[in-house]
Amino acid sequence: MFRFRDKVIYILSPENWGKMKVSKHHYAMELAGMGNRVYFLEPPRLHYKGIEIRACPDHENIRLVRYKPVFRGKRILPEWSYRFLLGLQARKLLKAIGQKPDVVWCFHGYLFENLALFKAPVRIYFAADQFYYDQLPPEIASASLTVGISDTICQAIQEGGYKACRLNHGLHTSFVESARRKLREGYRNAAMNRDKIVVGFTGNLRMQALDRETMTTVIQAHPELRFIFWGSYQGSDLNLGGLRDQESDEFVRYLEQQPNVELRGVVDHEVLQQEMERVDLFWLCWKLDKSQLWDGSNSHKLLEYLSTGRPVVSHHVSSYRGNNLLYMMPDNSNHGFLQKFNRVLDLVRTGESAEHIRARLEFAVSNSYETRIREIEELVNHG
Repeated sequence: MFRFRDKVIYILSPENWGKMKVSKHHYAMELAGMGNRVYFLEPPRLHYKGIEIRACPDHENIRLVRYKPVFRGKRILPEWSYRFLLGLQARKLLKAIGQKPDVVWCFHGYLFENLALFKAPVRIYFAADQFYYDQLPPEIASASLTVGISDTICQAIQEGGYKACRLNHGLHTSFVESARRKLREGYRNAAMNRDKIVVGFTGNLRMQALDRETMTTVIQAHPELRFIFWGSYQGSDLNLGGLRDQESDEFVRYLEQQPNVELRGVVDHEVLQQEMERVDLFWLCWKLDKSQLWDGSNSHKLLEYLSTGRPVVSHHVSSYRGNNLLYMMPDNSNHGFLQKFNRVLDLVRTGESAEHIRARLEFAVSNSYETRIREIEELVNHG
């Protein structure tokens, strides 16, 4: 019976390790906490020198692996040539790490293409993000288990002829424990201070998906509210990537100049959980009609929001359709977002029903990373 205990696990990530952390980083830490040896392979970069393996500042059981690719020009090389070079790259990494993996856990599609190159008995392709190209990531064909975090991702995989198991995002332990405590000890159902309601947002302020125009409209319409933003907006914090163009620069400058806006930047998850407790209302506002890369079908930050028990105003999130956990737009248009925001704001002032709050807290508790890993173990064992 397979269990994630005392295993060597390679995690292939499309993002570096850094201050900002999403599912790739959280799974690495949760697995490391279970006694596994985790090698977190950051995306290859031409300016790296060879292969570098270093300690992770966040967990003693994690090693961070940086490497320079052995070739470039994959799209113009003959197929036999680049497949040989992909195998060479995998062999070099195996030799440098010195420990054969029991599990290769791939979040980075279109990179190695064949997960069997690492010779791990368990090969997981985890689709936490939308696909970058029209074709499915070729890694899916060699995976022993494929997981998708939204309805639309799983549908695309199934339409491509492969089996996909749908699992929601996971939730960090600090947020899970906070939600459990509220369920035991009680929770508030109205704003702490009706004269200065606090609205919270977490995430990368330079991500391309943000509907900056709509967000600006909401802020301008409510000078009486206090808006707090946690997440990266400075260049040194952008380990998850982000735009450095005129639009995002102007948006950040706009936020910095508003007297009722506070930019907290990147903070540790335990600190974030504690500071989110002073928020009365959370929001999430993406453009869903600009790119296939962000269809808004799910987002890991929603679980963090829900773990507070507070209401959430959001663009349309198809994976949450029908469960009444979010106050979300009815379709992919954000036309009328301000009106939706205003209606929820009135609820915050007067107080919601206890049933709504309890439903959010219970849902958050049921989606811990520990729960996700147990579910993945079951899928590995029984399909």
